[in-house]
Amino acid sequence: MGIVIDRKLAASITEISLPSGTVILRQTLHSDLGGEAAKITYSLDKRHNIAFKTPGNPAKQIQISVNVPGTSTQRSDTVELVLDGGGTSLDEIVIKQLIEAENDVQNSVVLNVQS
Repeated sequence: MGIVIDRKLAASITEISLPSGTVILRQTLHSDLGGEAAKITYSLDKRHNIAFKTPGNPAKQIQISVNVPGTSTQRSDTVELVLDGGGTSLDEIVIKQLIEAENDVQNSVVLNVQS
């Protein structure tokens, strides 16, 4: 099978203003293969102007390479969200997650946007 999600993706805060400041995305997972390399991709909908803050330009996707152990392990990634253009009228945004390894696993978390 490969990657197993033990505890779904959750955010350290569920209400943000933009720019967001630090948002910590946490989850607990393991590999039932005893451990394996994986690529985690976080993505935002391309139809709105909210993006991840990166060292370069704002981005709709970020990728992280990790090693997932065979034992249940909590892991976290830190993201910041910014406006890439004018304001937004969105009430909420969805951060989608794809974990690519022996098998692919999808997950997501919803953040409410304060106006």
